[in-house]
Amino acid sequence: MGQSTPTTTMALDEFESRYAGFRAELAPREQVWFDELVCRARRHSNAINRRPSMDFERPVVLSMLLEACAEWEATRAELEVVKRQLKEVCEALADAGVVVRRPPAPRHAEGSGQVRLKETAP
Repeated sequence: MGQSTPTTTMALDEFESRYAGFRAELAPREQVWFDELVCRARRHSNAINRRPSMDFERPVVLSMLLEACAEWEATRAELEVVKRQLKEVCEALADAGVVVRRPPAPRHAEGSGQVRLKETAP
């Protein structure tokens, strides 16, 4: 006997064909993003496979959102590391006398992070 519900691969292929017109109207960069999201949704095939047989789009879209959130969280963590490293570098440069910190900014402009490099004679 045949299978009554489509496989996850079939569901994702159907999703891609159903949204082919939508994808075609996207800018080339957005098409790459769309394709990447579909590819990443395939990583959640076990969860998508647990979908109700009549609705396969919601789990696919949710899988795409989960992947986007995972990337967002990884990017946020990486940004925090870079910010911490940049702060350490700025402090080291200030301690070494390479930069001179400006006086504290007024409250409304606080956080601009501007520093002035010392001018060195040639």
